[in-house]
Amino acid sequence: KATGRAKYYSDLHLNDMLYGRVLRANRPHALIKRIDTSQALALDGVVTVLTHKDVQGTNRYGIVTPDQPVLCEDKVRYEGDPVALVAAEDPDIAERALTLIDVEYEPLPVVSDPIEAMKPDSPRVHEAGNIYRHAHIRNGDVESAFEKCKLVVENTYRTGRQMHMFLETEAGVGLLDENGNVVLYVGGQSPYRDQLQIARALGIPREKIRVVSSIVGGAFGGKDEVTVQIHLALLALKTKRPVKMVLSREESGISGLKRHPVIITARTGALSDGKLLANQVRIVSDTGAYASLGGTILDVTMETCCGPYNIPNIDIEAYCVYTNNGFSGAFRGFGAPQSIFAMESQIDIIAEKLQIDRLEIRKRNAIRQGDVSSFGVKIPGSIGIHETLDVASKSDLWLHRDAHKAQPSEPWCKRGVGIACALKGFTFGALPDFGAASVTLDEDGKFAVGVSCPDMGQGNATAYAQIAAEELSCRMEDVHVDCADTGIGPDTGSSSASRSVYVGGNAIIRAAQKMRRLLISHAARILGEPETRLECRDGAVVVEDDSKRRETYASLASHARAKGDQVRVEAGFEVPRFERHLEGSIEIPHWAFMYATAVALVEVDTLTGKTKTLRFLVIPDSGRIINPQGFRGQCEGAVVQGLGYALTEDAIIENGQLKTTNFTTYLIPTIHDVPEIEVVPVETFEKTGPYGAKGVGEIAVVPVAAAISNAIYDAVGVRSFTLPIRPERVFNALRPQKNELK
Repeated sequence: KATGRAKYYSDLHLNDMLYGRVLRANRPHALIKRIDTSQALALDGVVTVLTHKDVQGTNRYGIVTPDQPVLCEDKVRYEGDPVALVAAEDPDIAERALTLIDVEYEPLPVVSDPIEAMKPDSPRVHEAGNIYRHAHIRNGDVESAFEKCKLVVENTYRTGRQMHMFLETEAGVGLLDENGNVVLYVGGQSPYRDQLQIARALGIPREKIRVVSSIVGGAFGGKDEVTVQIHLALLALKTKRPVKMVLSREESGISGLKRHPVIITARTGALSDGKLLANQVRIVSDTGAYASLGGTILDVTMETCCGPYNIPNIDIEAYCVYTNNGFSGAFRGFGAPQSIFAMESQIDIIAEKLQIDRLEIRKRNAIRQGDVSSFGVKIPGSIGIHETLDVASKSDLWLHRDAHKAQPSEPWCKRGVGIACALKGFTFGALPDFGAASVTLDEDGKFAVGVSCPDMGQGNATAYAQIAAEELSCRMEDVHVDCADTGIGPDTGSSSASRSVYVGGNAIIRAAQKMRRLLISHAARILGEPETRLECRDGAVVVEDDSKRRETYASLASHARAKGDQVRVEAGFEVPRFERHLEGSIEIPHWAFMYATAVALVEVDTLTGKTKTLRFLVIPDSGRIINPQGFRGQCEGAVVQGLGYALTEDAIIENGQLKTTNFTTYLIPTIHDVPEIEVVPVETFEKTGPYGAKGVGEIAVVPVAAAISNAIYDAVGVRSFTLPIRPERVFNALRPQKNELK
């Protein structure tokens, strides 16, 4: 990547290539009365124009609920809905052709408020109704517990609709190979799942589709769902030529999924010593026009709404609601940043009212190994939340917080230090989760590792090479990793849920162990030694007490080649899970969790309300670290993404229309906004992980907004119950105090 040799699919160019474009609805809710493509087809340079009539399969896709049309036939539900496809000789002609497609619409009432959408008389986004999912989980007796509490705090929190804003927009190239099979080079997060969705939607066998999905120019969950894959396959099948699609930043903003905005009302009760006794939570999640992963994201929001704390009495009711507000789906943290913002605000409020130190109240309530969780189960995985709090308590930011607060850059600025804790499950929780990997001995004695988890910037391919080299007793440069190609490696599952190194790494270890046994078996026959006296060491199979007697991997490969054999093995790993999910849930509980504590130092300009984050300490428990550099990069990137979520990022949708379509109006942090970031890992040992590793991709983003919000309150004494905490929100909250500010 650093040298430019890595090929991203948005830069791919093939001979005789066409350019594809999508006609979007550009209206949030309407019936389609008529589609006329004749003028577009007549335009010189246009090769084909397709509508729903050209789709032979189900014309639907969606990871859990296939409710999204490949091309809309009767109704559009958000402004990014696809109505027609164009393939032309150059992109300008394709763009011009879109304007010549005549679609007659009948406007429908726009459903924009998720609370209103839940009412029986609300206009329906889908015929079955606007409540996609309703879940209710109870443990203990919250009302009796509230009566015993010294303090009960109730507040309502609202979070923003964050966009992924990956550097490479949704893009790819589709073509047919010499056998007429569809080949797609598309930046996605799950090539085998994409293959399945393409096959169903277009009505073609899976074995006639090859999906290659690595290298990806950023995803963060935004490419976990199908983006351009089915459209490219359809155009390639119709034109018999390579077709390229690259969404503009504006089109990506309008059509792409977002982080779920949620409304959380939390009622939390504590005893006089700060022990949390009850938590009653109501969650309303706006999934927009389509379900995507809204149902399982709702599970994670519920699972994390009590934080990493042991609260014996809970009552959690949650709704996932259809609206015409774009559509929401997977985003790094997968529902946890929203709930942790609410819970960590609640616990800070309780600490202040009970006059208990903010870090101490968290230590008193944090779950320990062997505890029964708020959901009534013992978590078998490693738990490092206390260790992260211990590190935080000894950090410079926390120990010397009063000194840091006493040094504002201007007299009208005030500084504050905030703390927040978090947890996030990794893998698919109570759902089945299996991944496979292959190892092949190449002709030159090196190894090819096949996995389907794409490298989308998190560096998992490097970790895979490390793990394989460790198990195969060879150099890293002797391992080549084939990522995310359904034509090469087996199905390892998706790069999501912080699972790729955990699942893929475990599968590679098992495959490498099989390869090692196979190499020893081959070498035993050549050397005339029993297998028990042989071992793999430094790129060869050697006799344990006579290392000069050896067969190098290259010589074993040569022997295999002479016999016409391919030395290849496959193995898989099934994620341990509870036998059944919690009643009222889909994937609760997770077997194991990542944990983190974060400490933030902010400065608030009381004249403008603007907040600048000066320093940020994040202390993750991700199990044993496989690659320290990759770990740090993941954490630093997550902090910056969380910074945007906390302070500036919100996709503004008014009456179903997105107003913040690009970097001019949708504000992400720049280098000027990035604080000094310190990452201090806590390495618990997860007995089920590869060498003790857990996940890392998501946990560092989860506590960021909460820590910054708590720091703002520490600085100026006003609390925002809404994300993002824009300057005007702080300014307006400070206005009654203006006469007191000097």
